Amino acid sequence: MRILICYPWLNLGGAPNTSITLARGLKELGHDVYFFSKSNEIFDERFRRSGITCISAPHHSILPKLNHLNLKAYRMLCDVLDRYSIDIIHAFHYHSYLLALFAAARRDIPVIFTGVWFLGVKYFPVYPGRVIFVAKEFKDYDRKLFRNHPHEVIILPNRVDLDEFNPNVDHSSFSAEMKLPVTGWKIAFMSRIDTNKIGSIRNAIDAMSILALRGRNIYLAIAGEGRLFNDAKKMCEDANRDCGREVVRLLGGITETSRFLAWSDIVLGIGRSAVEGMASGRPTLIVGENGLAGTVDPEQVALLQYHNFAGRNAKTPIAPVHLADAIEEIMNNRPRYEQLAAFARKYAIDNYDYRVGARRLEKIYTDSLDDPPLNRLAKMRLRWTNLLMGYGGQYLLVLRMKIREILGRDTS
Repeated sequence: MRILICYPWLNLGGAPNTSITLARGLKELGHDVYFFSKSNEIFDERFRRSGITCISAPHHSILPKLNHLNLKAYRMLCDVLDRYSIDIIHAFHYHSYLLALFAAARRDIPVIFTGVWFLGVKYFPVYPGRVIFVAKEFKDYDRKLFRNHPHEVIILPNRVDLDEFNPNVDHSSFSAEMKLPVTGWKIAFMSRIDTNKIGSIRNAIDAMSILALRGRNIYLAIAGEGRLFNDAKKMCEDANRDCGREVVRLLGGITETSRFLAWSDIVLGIGRSAVEGMASGRPTLIVGENGLAGTVDPEQVALLQYHNFAGRNAKTPIAPVHLADAIEEIMNNRPRYEQLAAFARKYAIDNYDYRVGARRLEKIYTDSLDDPPLNRLAKMRLRWTNLLMGYGGQYLLVLRMKIREILGRDTS
């Protein structure tokens, strides 16, 4: 098959990494895989090693939050579909899905959609395709949008490379380059630093301060970037000043995530970073916006997984002392530490292997190619609902955000 994966941007984060990892898995199965996005040089080497062609398309020039919903990107997409004789399109973002439906309908190319987050829309185009969600929570919340139009609504969790993320990765050169400590308890946290994650970061920093003031030899390194980076940096500086030594450091964005996690003894995670921590064979605690949501262990993992390990099961704020106590319990109990590490690794192997995910996608694609093409009436209905409910709704939403931004109001 000739497969086109669409995602609107390539920044550090869980969703771009998931789509690229699955694209690589499909390539390893012998398919021709192409990637349609707005390129970022930090991923160039990954695409090159995987033999995947990345086509970079521009975002909307006036309303950049519309991403690829613009005429130039549409023309580029049409050219890619024809030049590479694409058989199937897989969009990992709502905007990419809308764009793909415009171009694919008249070519009778099936379009698959994966929701990596809550859709946050009121309408969904009338298209009898297949919709995938990475967590059951998203499916349960958004399924009402589809009104039984898709053939299937499927759960396919995030996937990671279990060879890249494993307990025995050599981190020595990375930790030396980053000047990270080699003694004491080492805690790793990876996250975007934005309005959705800053509460998690604050909770983790406060928990480290509590443990340091209890006399524990502990060190938290936070890898991430985002528009609230300076706010997080100030939190780190305040914590270090209060403790009289460096107990937490903000590293910024990194690409060597497997070596960073291998440096750690314990991982604090959200979403995909939690799964990578599990794959690395580290006890993993989920720290959501409200604080500690749970520890990845046999008793709590099903609930944590339902919420995509994002901590939304913690409905009300939980004081940082609870996170500090949970970490200290693991520090004080070596058998418990080893049990959690082994369970995390096994759970990742059983549920998040990217090769298994690629084979499942292959079957979904094959089934989609076997579906009969849309008739003229169905194509007309798709175009109108896509234009009015899809693009029109997103245009108005983004335009309103732009106006609020011009007026100096918060658009987060």
